[in-house]
Amino acid sequence: MTVFENCNVVLDVKNVPFKEKNKLRLALQENGGNISYVINKQCSFVVTSSVNDLSSNRQRSIQKLQIPVVETQYVWSCLDQGHLLPLTEHNLAPQLPYTTSEFLPPTEVKVSTHKLGRETFKGHSELPKTEVEILGKGGPRPGRFRVYKEGDHDLPEFPSYFQVAKYSIFERVKPKTLSVLELQSAKGRSGQQYRVLCSVLREAETAVVQDKLVFCVTSEDAVEAYLQLMKEMETEGFAKTHTLPPEVERLASYSLQQLLLEEKLNCSTLSQEVGVFVELVWTEALGSLNNILTVPVSSISLNDVSRVEGLLLQAQKTEKEDEVKALLEEVNTLLPLRMIDPPSKNKLVSQKLDLCQLIRDIINVSEATLGSPSPSSLGKYRALRCSIEVVPPQNPEFHVVSQLFQDRPVQIQEILRVSRGVELQLFREDLGNIKPLLHSTSPSSLVGILSRGLLLPRVGVEQYGIERTDIGNLGGGIYFSDSLKTSVKYSKPSATDGSRLLLVCEVALGRCKDLLKKDTTLTCAPAGYHSVHGVQRTPNRLSEFEDDEFVVYNTEQIRLKYVVQYSLEGDELKEFHPHINTQLTQITDTTPDVLSSDDSDDLESTKNPLEEMNAGLLDSSGQKLPLQAVNVRCKLMDLLCQVIIFQTYTNQSAVPIEAKYVFPLEETAAVCGFEAFINGKHVIGKVKEKEQARKEYKKAIEKGHGAYLMDQDAPDVFTISVGNLPPGATVLIKVTFITELVVRSGSIVFSLSGSVAPWQQRAALNQTTQATVEKIGVTELQSEGEFSLSMSIEMPYEIINLSSSHRINTKRTDCKAVISTLPGQTLGSEGLQVSFSLSNIHMPRMWVENHPDKDSQACMLVFYPDFKSSGVSSSGGPSSVSDVVILLDSSKSMQGDAMLNARRIALQVLKSLDRSLKINIISFSTDYKEAFPAPLPLEEASEEARRFIMSCSGSGGSTDLWRPLRSLSLLPPCRGVRNILLLSDGHIQNQPLTLQLVQENSCHTRLFTCGLSLTANRHMLRALAQAGGGTYEFFDTKMKHTWTEKVRAQVQRMESPGCRSVAVKWQRFNPTAPPPVQAPSQLHALFSDCHTLVYGFVPHCTQVDLLYSYIDLL
Repeated sequence: MTVFENCNVVLDVKNVPFKEKNKLRLALQENGGNISYVINKQCSFVVTSSVNDLSSNRQRSIQKLQIPVVETQYVWSCLDQGHLLPLTEHNLAPQLPYTTSEFLPPTEVKVSTHKLGRETFKGHSELPKTEVEILGKGGPRPGRFRVYKEGDHDLPEFPSYFQVAKYSIFERVKPKTLSVLELQSAKGRSGQQYRVLCSVLREAETAVVQDKLVFCVTSEDAVEAYLQLMKEMETEGFAKTHTLPPEVERLASYSLQQLLLEEKLNCSTLSQEVGVFVELVWTEALGSLNNILTVPVSSISLNDVSRVEGLLLQAQKTEKEDEVKALLEEVNTLLPLRMIDPPSKNKLVSQKLDLCQLIRDIINVSEATLGSPSPSSLGKYRALRCSIEVVPPQNPEFHVVSQLFQDRPVQIQEILRVSRGVELQLFREDLGNIKPLLHSTSPSSLVGILSRGLLLPRVGVEQYGIERTDIGNLGGGIYFSDSLKTSVKYSKPSATDGSRLLLVCEVALGRCKDLLKKDTTLTCAPAGYHSVHGVQRTPNRLSEFEDDEFVVYNTEQIRLKYVVQYSLEGDELKEFHPHINTQLTQITDTTPDVLSSDDSDDLESTKNPLEEMNAGLLDSSGQKLPLQAVNVRCKLMDLLCQVIIFQTYTNQSAVPIEAKYVFPLEETAAVCGFEAFINGKHVIGKVKEKEQARKEYKKAIEKGHGAYLMDQDAPDVFTISVGNLPPGATVLIKVTFITELVVRSGSIVFSLSGSVAPWQQRAALNQTTQATVEKIGVTELQSEGEFSLSMSIEMPYEIINLSSSHRINTKRTDCKAVISTLPGQTLGSEGLQVSFSLSNIHMPRMWVENHPDKDSQACMLVFYPDFKSSGVSSSGGPSSVSDVVILLDSSKSMQGDAMLNARRIALQVLKSLDRSLKINIISFSTDYKEAFPAPLPLEEASEEARRFIMSCSGSGGSTDLWRPLRSLSLLPPCRGVRNILLLSDGHIQNQPLTLQLVQENSCHTRLFTCGLSLTANRHMLRALAQAGGGTYEFFDTKMKHTWTEKVRAQVQRMESPGCRSVAVKWQRFNPTAPPPVQAPSQLHALFSDCHTLVYGFVPHCTQVDLLYSYIDLL
């Protein structure tokens, strides 16, 4: 049988040279094909060099008859493979003629939708229950859009590469009809373009009809047209269905078919063959971990894994053996292993980084099984989030894949076709030069690869140990081969059944650069290329490569197609007959899921636990002892403050004791001095690692020496342990710390806390640091004791509106002031507060301080912008914000208290937002659900939004944040800026893809993050906020009294103009000067009325430039 037998082919290659055109014609005819010159129903496919070469008439005929269009390369690929390749995977959709003019309805064509004015619903007591009613709330305007039919002669053009932002599936009983409505988004020549397409399949007809097409130039118009057509479908007797009838594949576009893959998984069954394969890869992964770990993998948290990875990378960069040893000891504490560490540091780091990735994969995938301790085979399959099908040996595909294994004799047990939804949607098919290539992997890694795809190495592969499969000849990329002989070198038999596994991937090589020399420094393809090829040496060609190596540096160039299970001669196969359970295990959550109306209002009434503290000096029985005196000395310089606290107390016991002193400190503070004066002895503290300091303190106590230990156990609590305090001894302790001041409503505020929260106090007092002498608890700042404060203030501009919570004496000039408390003042639990403003507080400024002994300078930059009045933009406030979207993480890791707290915060956000803003709420896990089909004004939708939040429950599943982000990115606002507020624990899947989506859309969409639960991945949440031009806030359950203020701060930022990609350029005139040292090294976004401080060690610098990208809110 010839390759193109019974194929009628239209050859439309106008711009191809004559000789090549003849070669194509002969290749088709000599292999059974017939050349046709007319596009009709008998036409098999059209071959063209470019879709743009097709005439508009041919494009319409192709679209109407659904004729596949392929490139010329398809002909040669079929001949290379020896059979006809699937047309659906190589089809190029024809582009339609495009016009940029506004679509106005002709008199004969209008959308027959009744207009429901916004006024109809004002003050209405009933809330919208269906999408039809919501359409009325949004106020669609019938007749505003031109509705086309597929046969219209002036049908506009639309790009062939598009993605589906929204879709709906409809069914009608009489006459039986199926319809699919898609909102498609594409990048065209003039920017983003949108098309709303309604496809219909009637029972009496075999052809799919593109019944209605609406073309739009803004996302807002596209959503309105989509909702308008949706309403029209319902008025015509169609009902929305959430099932997937088999005919949907005929109706849906290729992009929608890819999107529907996830939904197919949720309702798919499991064959016996696929079930055995799934059990095999899970057994390999879990068995590997059980043999290595001394504890169950379920007892390890993702935070521990991240910490281990950080320690390993730090050890990789450290040269000192003692530091490496200490780091690896901490690694072994967090990750207890049975295995013996290899002698090579590089090999050890490589081995344990691979182990960390395996643990991370298992924990993430286990989340998708709803946390079941023994998930069923079907549960494990769905948790992999990819489609797996066995390819029968008689299928032509089996033969095609087998041809890749011709260079070495192997026994193929099974070939499985694999489709990953993420790869289908993001694969860079437009790069061209797509080749089937091989990638060998360990069987224990396949659970991770199937669930999240292949990963780029995180550090330079040349530093990895010899066990790495990507040996790094061409740097930090993903390596492939076109030879089984090469791939076998990096494979190993399964411990479960003895077989080997090999991946067959479609790799979009694009422009591929051939190299003859190794280059281990590559982290991306050379300029002008998309990939590299290490060319194998031959007798006639000198090369450093033993085998052909193909390398890509972008995961979007990889599409996993097959997993081949095979064995080599000499491999010992084992029997493996697992029980295949196709029932899903349902896990019930004992934590209540629904908030009561009372619970949703408790944030504003939450009291500060410091207010209820029993302040004073306490002995071991809890009785108050008098604190003799507290003296405070402060120096304020702009928004920075140095505080020195002196505390005096006496041991009134008749025996030596160990006293513990607990005092509060803001989380922005840094202690820089600790001294103790006891019976004429002066002790000066040194900063050391916590564990080392505790060991030295314990030894000193055991030897009977005096010892003093200051420790930080919480962000706002420090403890000082004073050992062997003699009877009657008087002790003076001096603590010096630096902190940043707070700016509230344009006023600079200095606060001194009066007491410590009881829960923190008890935890600190009860901690045992030695067991030789008696221990007494000392609580700071007795309200009845003597108290004094002296403060000097130095500001860059005139000080105005100076006030204090205590009675004070004041001496001042325009920019300087000295204040002190009057005699008889005390410091109670309410603390002390001093506030003032500046005449020009929004002006940026720079401070430089010289070292007293060295030629060294320290700099401080202060930014407190006011974009609304700076002339950057005249816009600001809520009117400049297009809409606000609240993303609620409802994955398995958020079930319980984290989910309840997320809903409390979401409800508080609703209360704080401006009522004129448009709002939508999206609950997401493996899939996502929207409260409204389109954002609605908060004033009208607040109650419905509130009910949606209160009824959201932790549905379980994985944390696929990228899915709602992708949908939102396809519909960017045409004006203003969209703000997204994420409420999550930060343990998200597909982290690189998620960060990429956030960063690529930061020009029109800002992302603000709120961290929940003690195990939150704060690093990821900060990274997301930084990439999205927003800010991050952590909501500590021990500090609930601060939540209302944190919500208010986030809402203020969302409603304010801001700038992103902020960078500081230090002006230096000495080219040999050392590079500046700056903290923070990377700046986050800046917002109106939000201050930012930057510190730097920069020699002889008196000028800086602030570089940023402004988010235009117009």
